[in-house]
Amino acid sequence: MNLDAVIERIPYAQYLGISVLEEFPDGALFQLQPEERFIGNPMLRAFHGGIICGLMECALSLTVMRFSDLGDPPRLINQTTSYLGSATMESALNVRTELTKPGKRILGANARAFQDSEQQLVAKCSALFKAQT
Repeated sequence: MNLDAVIERIPYAQYLGISVLEEFPDGALFQLQPEERFIGNPMLRAFHGGIICGLMECALSLTVMRFSDLGDPPRLINQTTSYLGSATMESALNVRTELTKPGKRILGANARAFQDSEQQLVAKCSALFKAQT
């Protein structure tokens, strides 16, 4: 399934302006360009944590939809997010996703958020989704 077509099914992904940079056999690489409306800390000029978390959830939902036959966004069961550093507005925010459990009832996936180097993570998360609607 084409991820650009899937983005059109998730209004929040459209609102954020998520783009797909690359697709991998087990996931994808997404990007969010910095915008003033995403600032959480004006002193640091950093992305708001909620935007980072929402971006990762959307990216994971898109990844799950790509690897399943779900026509609608999957239902999130749980998401655990760890914030590891600030994401400045100086460069785009990237999220690399990976499907870790392609089950029949539950799908698991991980996401890693970074800016200039994938070795310096801003945040990471894991999530479980309900496979059946």
